[in-house]
Amino acid sequence: MVRLGVLVAALAGSSLLGSSYLANLLVVIGLHALPAIGLALLMGYTGQISLGHAAFYGLGAYGAALIGRHLGLDPWLGVLIAAAIVAVIARFIGALVFRLRGHHLAMATLAFGIIVHIGLVELRDLTGGPNGLTGIAPLGFLGRKLTSDFSFLPVVWGACIVTMVLAQNLVSSPLGLSMRAIAESERIAASVGNNVDAIKRDIMMLSGFMAALGGGLYAHYIGYLSPGPFDVGFSIRLLLMVAVGGFASIWGTLFGVAFITLTGEALKPLGSYDVIAYGALLIAVVILCPRGLLAGAGDLLARMRTPLVRSTR
Repeated sequence: MVRLGVLVAALAGSSLLGSSYLANLLVVIGLHALPAIGLALLMGYTGQISLGHAAFYGLGAYGAALIGRHLGLDPWLGVLIAAAIVAVIARFIGALVFRLRGHHLAMATLAFGIIVHIGLVELRDLTGGPNGLTGIAPLGFLGRKLTSDFSFLPVVWGACIVTMVLAQNLVSSPLGLSMRAIAESERIAASVGNNVDAIKRDIMMLSGFMAALGGGLYAHYIGYLSPGPFDVGFSIRLLLMVAVGGFASIWGTLFGVAFITLTGEALKPLGSYDVIAYGALLIAVVILCPRGLLAGAGDLLARMRTPLVRSTR
């Protein structure tokens, strides 16, 4: 609760500064935190590799936009319906790919992400193809359209905070213990009465819902969609966010999202080659800081202090 209070206070203080650039960064961090938290539940806590989470994010974005355009539903309802549909798709995909293990599972989820991205490009009559989808209505509240960064900030972070609280409660529950047991050994988890396959599918469904929720909010925030932001590169960035946060840590994931988002600002001059930098950073974090960047920095400081303590003695 203390961390949550500090987060809310920091967000409120940032809004009072009146910086449009800072507000935009905070909105982007919140939008990326939703799929990243879902990925942390799936990979960090349940031990299931996914390299295709950008697909769920993209399906949620396009789904919300198309529901609003063709069915004429309220954008809020469109976001929830799209997220629910993607959650069902995620559960179905989980039923297929969780028959695999290790690098085979990674390749299957990667293939799913590539297929969805190609579909977004090629289904021009539906998605607009490379030209994109325009005219997406903004969200509204009490008759006011949420078109500015400052008005959208509480929406995104309201969804993000609720998701974080639910995820934290989940991992602290008996189901969370089962998830950790599956990550350690599926055979041992099954031997104590856990339905391993069902749990993995359910977490995949929840993870897909979180990603699609972020995608739906992204669509109504930007007002324009193109396939580019939902490619494999974004899946790698999500994986890197979770890795920087230490994989099995909800608050660590939030730190990882903020760190990678700010790093992305510095890497903008690289253009499409930034994925190389992200890949190199991912390798470095996994090898040098397997428990996350913060934990790795703490271990480094501890090692640096040890010779100083010995020398004073």
